[in-house]
Amino acid sequence: MPDFLREVALLRANLDLIAATTESPRGITERRDQLESRLRTVEATALRALESGAGVLTW
Repeated sequence: MPDFLREVALLRANLDLIAATTESPRGITERRDQLESRLRTVEATALRALESGAGVLTW
């Protein structure tokens, strides 16, 4: 889990670049907001799993 959470942090640190370089009919700000929202969900799930000694499955 700690490695997974570091990966999430790396994505979060690069959200502007990711949003700017992904193709979508939405604007950069909207893409960034959507990515950030999804990362918050992934991070919260990973933290709950860490607390309970479990893991997460992503696809």
